Amino acid sequence: MAFYHIRQYQEKDHKKVLELFSRGMKEHVPAAFHHMLTLPQTLLLLPGVPVTIVLVSGSWLLATVCSFLFLLCLRLLIWLSWRNYVATSLQADLADITKSYLNAHGSFWVAESGDQGADRGSGDSGERSSLMSPRQ
Repeated sequence: MAFYHIRQYQEKDHKKVLELFSRGMKEHVPAAFHHMLTLPQTLLLLPGVPVTIVLVSGSWLLATVCSFLFLLCLRLLIWLSWRNYVATSLQADLADITKSYLNAHGSFWVAESGDQGADRGSGDSGERSSLMSPRQ
């Protein structure tokens, strides 16, 4: 079992915190895509668009290609939205964590595992890792 040490954020952790935030946010894209597929609007469009195309053009191939392109565009839209959110966050409050969290009467915690600092951590379970958690 790994030993974890939770401590206050330090400036040397900045690069790893930004990297961890970016990687963590990218993990939400598949879940957001799955959620988008279960929305009622999407459930109406998925069979509705191909049926309409088949009725208008009579081509099943065109309907299949349009369905594939619709799913691809939906995935791209979600990916761009998350990418925009990460870029905005990295330029806003995460650009200066000390000013945004520590000096604003809040706190920002870093969890370390292993005997070395969070500035050398990784996300692998077998190695020493660092995690971040903003608190206000």
